[in-house]
Amino acid sequence: MLSDRHYMRERENGPPFDLVKWLIATFIACYVLQLILERWWRLDASYYGWFGLSADAVLHGHRLWTLLSYNFLQNTAGYTGGVFVLIFNLLGLYFFGGAVRDLVGPGRFAWLYAGFIAVGALAWGAAYPLGVDWMLYGPMGTLAGLFALYCCYHANEEMTLLAFFIIPVRMKPKYFCWFWVALDLIGFLFYEMMGRPSPLWDGHIANLTAMLAAYSYYRVAGRIDLFAESFGAGMELPRWLHRRKKTAAAPHYRVNLTSRDDLRVEVDRILDKINSQGFGALTDEEKRLLDEARDLLSRR
Repeated sequence: MLSDRHYMRERENGPPFDLVKWLIATFIACYVLQLILERWWRLDASYYGWFGLSADAVLHGHRLWTLLSYNFLQNTAGYTGGVFVLIFNLLGLYFFGGAVRDLVGPGRFAWLYAGFIAVGALAWGAAYPLGVDWMLYGPMGTLAGLFALYCCYHANEEMTLLAFFIIPVRMKPKYFCWFWVALDLIGFLFYEMMGRPSPLWDGHIANLTAMLAAYSYYRVAGRIDLFAESFGAGMELPRWLHRRKKTAAAPHYRVNLTSRDDLRVEVDRILDKINSQGFGALTDEEKRLLDEARDLLSRR
């Protein structure tokens, strides 16, 4: 039965594990703990060296845990820190992280988030020979990856963002993504590549790598190219850059909704597909059938 599936049960049976909410709670808890250490215990900023990411700390200090902890360590004051930056990160995780989770499924979302942490750390370490020897901390890289992946799936849908939390800016997501990429490219080429901290924010190379990882995942998943329209009419990529896909045409048929057995079999197949591939993998016909099935079962 549709209502017997664990991901279709009502709230009274207990909510499922939601990694996005747990991450939000973790960021808030870490931020409050940092404030307590700094304001109440008068701890100086030296603890940043124990949890922030730098290649020197990993290679010579053997602080391997910083490959993970840097994502949850936050700056509690200043232009690049404070409560407003925390709110920005939490809102980005809630909206874009939640949307990506619904598209790819909870399991893949967890692996993707861990992957963004890993590739950001590797990219930051790879920039060490350029003179990038200061610490990196904060979830900017993972947020960049989630935002880029969201823009891949919703490239041409109108979206409104609040610039400086005040000014509404309405634009297609892919253009927001290009703007972010441009800022990170400027910061990397003219500051980090020169061995100097950027006045914008830290971690430009980590952000760019996370975005590239998100786009690579999107391409491997077989979705439409996010940047195809940017090449303009009459221009296309070389054939050797196109990934060939062998897909069989989906059969066109309609399920007999009056037969409970046929309906149950088809709904079970659709829910298995959601559980393994995410809601974004459904076809329009499958989404329509699932909606009609829910409405039909709710009237019985």
